[in-house]
Amino acid sequence: MDVFELIVKMAGALALILGLMFLVAFILRRFGLVAQGASKGLIEVIENRAILPKRHISLVRVAGSYFLIGSTEQGITLLGSMKGENLEGFNQVLSREVEKAQKMEAS
Repeated sequence: MDVFELIVKMAGALALILGLMFLVAFILRRFGLVAQGASKGLIEVIENRAILPKRHISLVRVAGSYFLIGSTEQGITLLGSMKGENLEGFNQVLSREVEKAQKMEAS
């Protein structure tokens, strides 16, 4: 085996590995499975969850207040807000909005 054949095999293996990495990254982004980084500034994303493809619910803290927002391809909607540290009310809003989104998707 000469040097040229080894270089071709190595380049082919590298291309295969890079292709698989890009494919996995694309799939993770497509289905919303990539974690979002939280900032330390005035606005902080507490949690971001995909409920359906291209439909997400996010819990955001802005200056001590919490906002539950829903985002789709069409836009962003405020689902609920709350001041302070008690987030129990968001569970009910989240459950209701997930059910509505699933019913819309089934239609």
